[in-house]
Amino acid sequence: MAGHSKWKLDRERRLREGAPIHPEYDLAGLDLRLGDMVRERRRELGLTQAEVAELAGITQPALSRIEGGGGVPTLAMLDRIAKAMHTTFTITVGEHVAA
Repeated sequence: MAGHSKWKLDRERRLREGAPIHPEYDLAGLDLRLGDMVRERRRELGLTQAEVAELAGITQPALSRIEGGGGVPTLAMLDRIAKAMHTTFTITVGEHVAA
């Protein structure tokens, strides 16, 4: 989790300094935010990674990677994780609403 905080602080510093944000850096932020959502919901429910992974039909290390922002699940896998935790995840990608 310390990596997430460092990423946020580093991003804020770069924005203050007017440094251009590299597209890959922003994409990494999407992965981290998704992982944060999954981890926060799991903790709200008082579940371990092993419990959620078993319910979702994935391995605990795979869930750990997702929560850490290092593993990007397929939509089908994310759906299984959400169902295992009796929740939904709303993800917004892009900057503009389609007409």
